Amino acid sequence: MKLKSRIAILTLNTLFCAAIVLLTLFCMRGWGTLVKVLLYGTAALGFIICAVTFFLNKQTVFKSAFVLVCCAAVVVASFAAISELGHLNDYPTDAEKTERLVEIIKGFGGWGMFVYFLIQVLQVVVLPLPAAVCYIPGSLIWGPLYATLIASAGVIVGSVIAYFIGRFFGKRAVIWIAGKETTEKYSAYLSKRGKVLFVLMQILPFFPDDILCMVVGLTGMNFWFFVSSIVIVRPFIIAAYCYLGSGTVIPFSGWGIAVWIAVFAVCIVLAALSFKYQEKFENWLVNKFMRKKRGEHSGVNAENPTAAPDNEETDENN
Repeated sequence: MKLKSRIAILTLNTLFCAAIVLLTLFCMRGWGTLVKVLLYGTAALGFIICAVTFFLNKQTVFKSAFVLVCCAAVVVASFAAISELGHLNDYPTDAEKTERLVEIIKGFGGWGMFVYFLIQVLQVVVLPLPAAVCYIPGSLIWGPLYATLIASAGVIVGSVIAYFIGRFFGKRAVIWIAGKETTEKYSAYLSKRGKVLFVLMQILPFFPDDILCMVVGLTGMNFWFFVSSIVIVRPFIIAAYCYLGSGTVIPFSGWGIAVWIAVFAVCIVLAALSFKYQEKFENWLVNKFMRKKRGEHSGVNAENPTAAPDNEETDENN
């Protein structure tokens, strides 16, 4: 990405972050401190990450942070508009505001569900949104069962679109979306007998499962195996988010508060560990499941999946 493009994106990112702050300040005045802190924190975090990755030239993270800030700005703008038009600021508590907001969304009927479905499709293809942001709101509005079904349908459709982006538009398109380093790394992992590895990457939370759908489109993986894996694996993960996030399994009151604090603490620790040790874990996983097959069939170095086969080096020396 050229310097001028990066500067333009950084400028837009700053404007979107400022818009989130202004919308929160003037249109969300009746909401509680927790909601305001969350929105202000989103703007601050988005600005900091984008600025830091701009100077460090981490283009993949830089673009992802910008997309997330854009999505956050759209969500906050919509939220602020509904608060003003629906007179949510007139309700005394956040709980009453939320109940009214849910009633307004339900009033759109099937259109509200369609928008929720469309969000799931887009978050796979172009919007790298956190899973909790995508799935939990639907479970709070329509209940965990309907949210699971709608979100699963959207994710499956989005995954198929992502697969065909890789298959028909090729490596350049995937690199533009995911970055060159990420594309080449996961292409090397999955191009040779990577079916088991692909399924494991869909299950484990350490991997960019949506980007992987594009990458496998570059490989020779069978389409029907790909679809079957997505249909079997992803709905269970989505259901876990929807049922946990709706308070059906762990309530948001009483003993559930202590449990949720513990859950958030564990998630923060795991996120920090995954950020620090993700590459080591990926290498271990690849070596664990691919060493034998690659060693027997292609002679690829198990310690470095992208390295040249050992027999090629031997031939050169001879």
